[in-house]
Amino acid sequence: MTTSLVAMAAYIGWVLLLLLAVIAYRGFMVMSAQRKADAWTRGGDIQDGPLFKRISDALSNSLETAPLFIGIMLLAQVTDQTAVTDGMAMVYVGARALQSVSHLISVHHLMIFLVRFPAFLVQVALLVWWLLLLTSII
Repeated sequence: MTTSLVAMAAYIGWVLLLLLAVIAYRGFMVMSAQRKADAWTRGGDIQDGPLFKRISDALSNSLETAPLFIGIMLLAQVTDQTAVTDGMAMVYVGARALQSVSHLISVHHLMIFLVRFPAFLVQVALLVWWLLLLTSII
């Protein structure tokens, strides 16, 4: 398996870990009769603690960029150009994990400015760079 595919599996694993945290929290809240099972209906006013809100937001952020990352990794694979993505694929996953963990730790503006946003920029820059290389634009 190429490094790009390993990175794709790692990214999926990261998203699943965040999803399992959401499931565990919601399951506990329902099983302990602290919330009804329909408490998280979209558009509803959910009164969850700040940590759960940050976990939920980190999951949403990870899901927003998942199609882009997975698409680039698959494009590299099917065009036999994984040499383009292999070198930095795990850096991308690391930047994604750093962004998520910083989101879980704090939403303080310095954390956002010094950690979360730069980690996000690394991801976007890599996606753009890879796409340009894979499509022979540069």
